[in-house]
Amino acid sequence: MVENKGRWLSFFSTCLLVLIFSSFAYDAESQVRFSDVVIPPSLEQPAGMIETVAEDDSYAAKYLPDIIYATYGERAVTLSLLIPKQESAKRSWPLIVYVQGAAWRNQNLYQALPQLADFAHQGYVVASIEHRPSSEVIAPAQVQDIKSAIRYLRKNAEKYHIDPNRIGIMGDSSGGHLAVMVGVSDGVADFETEDNQPFSSSVKAVVDLYGPTDFLQMHKYPSRIDHNAEDSPESLVVGGPIQDPKYRALVDLYNPLTYIEKDKKLPPFFIIHGDTDALVPFNQSVLLYTRLRDTNHEVAFYKIKGAGHGPGIWTKGVMDRIQEFFDQKLK
Repeated sequence: MVENKGRWLSFFSTCLLVLIFSSFAYDAESQVRFSDVVIPPSLEQPAGMIETVAEDDSYAAKYLPDIIYATYGERAVTLSLLIPKQESAKRSWPLIVYVQGAAWRNQNLYQALPQLADFAHQGYVVASIEHRPSSEVIAPAQVQDIKSAIRYLRKNAEKYHIDPNRIGIMGDSSGGHLAVMVGVSDGVADFETEDNQPFSSSVKAVVDLYGPTDFLQMHKYPSRIDHNAEDSPESLVVGGPIQDPKYRALVDLYNPLTYIEKDKKLPPFFIIHGDTDALVPFNQSVLLYTRLRDTNHEVAFYKIKGAGHGPGIWTKGVMDRIQEFFDQKLK
């Protein structure tokens, strides 16, 4: 009995020592981790080890999803943000607003996040914007939504570390169309709503990736879609067949060429389109480029040979050119 008691005392003593040592080890580790002790680089070089240099992660991004920027009855519309990690430095960053293309229908707001994160890593706040789809509401609601989101971001610029004077917009396909519409329609009453007023929805740079321009000319070029059909994306967003004179006013309202005039102040544009695009004819970007060029507005236009409607566009080389454009105009 005495022998068993001695064994139990020995066991408990050992456990107590382990706990004390573990606690000490954790505290010591914490003190080293958070103190001002300078740890010299290790000089160990075991055979076969691979050595590289740490990259600068100062622009690593923080993700803030599903931020409500406006509500319509019970319907909330949202945006998601990527913010550079250095936000704690209280500095502000230029903003890139991104509009995901989806034929003006329900968007996959997460599809382009990997590519968009690269912009955040280079010192941009990036906002991916939801708009209401054509199945819920027709034109001009989609442009109104994007403009409302930009006003919301200006209104909350300090909260999200945004420089409200350095905002650009980028979109692909129908999102490219909406990005261009935002760029050319500053001050047009049809696209203004009461949401997030009185802040401006203007932008200082526009990137258009293979977006539609003049709906009425799309049928003139090869496409997998009958753009004049009653159920085409273009017809659905204006509420009826685009060639029907009854819908001509809305078709013209959603045509960026309507707003491009020689003496009107517009932001610089960067247009990219693949020459084998089977959904939005390449000519749609030609129309936009020539109108901007001929009215003396700043515009650059890149034809990507062999690229389709997306494939061949979302490459590192093309994204680097887009970043160079934004760096020139927003930084």
